[in-house]
Amino acid sequence: MNPYHKTNKLRWQKAAKKWGEMHDRRGTWKLAPAHPELVLGPQEMVWLNEVKNKQVCVRGSGDNLVVFPLAGLGAAVTSVDISETQLENAKRRARELKLDITFQCADVSDLSMIAHETFDMVYTGGHVAVWEADLQQYYREAIRVLRPGGLFIINEYHPFRRIWEDRSDRLSVRETYFNRGPHLFNVSEGLFEKRPGNIPSYEFYWTIADYLNAVMETGAAILAFKEYGDEPEGFETAPTGGLPDHFLLVARKDLAEQSNSRKNQKSSQ
Repeated sequence: MNPYHKTNKLRWQKAAKKWGEMHDRRGTWKLAPAHPELVLGPQEMVWLNEVKNKQVCVRGSGDNLVVFPLAGLGAAVTSVDISETQLENAKRRARELKLDITFQCADVSDLSMIAHETFDMVYTGGHVAVWEADLQQYYREAIRVLRPGGLFIINEYHPFRRIWEDRSDRLSVRETYFNRGPHLFNVSEGLFEKRPGNIPSYEFYWTIADYLNAVMETGAAILAFKEYGDEPEGFETAPTGGLPDHFLLVARKDLAEQSNSRKNQKSSQ
């Protein structure tokens, strides 16, 4: 496993208890199967309404707040996350909700345990890419496990929000937008605590161009790109209102290109 990912896995193992307790207090996961709109925005639902009986992989599933509504919509969902503890929390909740979900603990940049062309859809979202040291590898694996014609859906926190100092009186740039990192932080078990802790964590600040180029380099066809939301997030200190909050990127695995790829593989054997 990539050394940055090993460090981040340990961070999430230690943070999972408090993170799980927070979501148990909120209780959104209990309602999500019947009310997907509590978790998935209208921009996403345009692409997710037709998931019934589809094979769907959610990578970096974490608390599984996306997995549960997809299962409620009738998808056969595989939940992949690097943290065993996060997945144990999710399994407990799935049992309570009586949802049949496949759980797989793995580094989401290495899905070697999953066969080529397994899924009709791959979803990744919720601040996952910030933990990934190799964005291109991360997305190549998504396309590899997609069936030809399958959709790759990316919903991420907008990188414009990551560059500001933690001050509430004005926007002040802490890092140039083009400093991708790795950025090392020493954090505490409570992920939103402002005081530093003794748990190392690495983050990577990818740009919008990085996301678009990483998808295009897989050979997938980009169907949609949308920036949306301009309200401050509760965990942010900087006054980010007016800046784009998230972006949605949707791509399709190209049928013709994958057919040609299989022909080339056969001819080389």
